Amino acid sequence: MDLLHLRYFVAVAEERSFTRAAVRLHMAASPLSQRVKELEREFGVALFVRAHHRIDLTEAGAALLPRAIDVLARADALPALVREVRADTVRTAVVGIAPEVSAQVRDTFLAELAHRHPDIAPRLVPASTEPLLRDLRAGKVDLALVHGPVGGTDIGTSLIERQPVGVAVGVGAVAADRTSVRLAELTGIAFASINHSAAPEIYRDLDRLLDRHGIRERVTLGGDNFAGLVHLVATGQAFTLVGLGNGMVNRLFHGEPVRILPIEGMRARISTVAAWRENRARTERLVTELVAAVADLRLGPSPTADREAG
Repeated sequence: MDLLHLRYFVAVAEERSFTRAAVRLHMAASPLSQRVKELEREFGVALFVRAHHRIDLTEAGAALLPRAIDVLARADALPALVREVRADTVRTAVVGIAPEVSAQVRDTFLAELAHRHPDIAPRLVPASTEPLLRDLRAGKVDLALVHGPVGGTDIGTSLIERQPVGVAVGVGAVAADRTSVRLAELTGIAFASINHSAAPEIYRDLDRLLDRHGIRERVTLGGDNFAGLVHLVATGQAFTLVGLGNGMVNRLFHGEPVRILPIEGMRARISTVAAWRENRARTERLVTELVAAVADLRLGPSPTADREAG
């Protein structure tokens, strides 16, 4: 048995799916299933009950899971432990940051971290929410500033900001004197977005919202093609939704023939949360200190303001 086999077991146990676990581990489902079977043969006991569309833990698997998580957490903590032997060593913290995280959130967090722990050098890794969460679970990212909601019992979160959401639309799509727009007025224009795999939970909720307001046509761009969104919106071929704060996507429209307007009749919000691995926060000082640095950051309206009003 090696640590890789334990990582495979924990991923399948947490995801309850070989397919989802394979995506999380960046491998194919078939070799993942084979590795788990090898572990079961080594232990001489089944760890999973495999049904047609469901994977459950056996009694032995349920007993192994918390111990396997603990072993992996201790192994993952070894590099940080060795680095911390020298008190004068500058510690590097890998911090993921999603596109619509506002400059206020970014700068306030970095200032708070520098004030609390001047020996920690944050290295920012920009990416979309879902890839950052995969890297967080894989131990490649120490803390991630992403857009919620974020699920999973292994992930801890702290709400930092709720940013109002508005519409980015070409200047010719609405009257020049309009200071806001209703979604129902945009039914003749396609809604454009980046690939939904960037933040599946957010885009599922968004699809339901658009359907409810009669918007059926969609244009989905590959990857994180935010520049492509600008071209479509500026030429009047589509509209999109952006945070009304100073997030990266909003700033991309500056200087373009695009209007960014609040949405009438609803109070849509995009939530920014800090996310971390709970077991790492319990065992690694670096992650514990990063979590403490975001604990008191709350820059937007309260969670109750996130309900749709119309």
